Amino acid sequence: MTTADRVKHAIAITLIGDGVVAALHPRHDAQFWKKGPAGWRRCMRWCRRHPRATRIFAIAQAGLAIMWVLHHERGARSLFG
Repeated sequence: MTTADRVKHAIAITLIGDGVVAALHPRHDAQFWKKGPAGWRRCMRWCRRHPRATRIFAIAQAGLAIMWVLHHERGARSLFG
């Protein structure tokens, strides 16, 4: 497994985890990520006001990250090796 593969795997794990947490607690997750540039803060305020939409985006994020992992692992003998 190359360094690039490990980085991709770490990014996927992060996206999956964040997606699951945001799906479970959308307002809290948006509050947690409220720091940053003005555009980002506006987006996080919107997410806090629209928890159902945030859940949908979070589930999509986790699902797409899982699909990404499965795509990149196709043909590999095991997940870690």
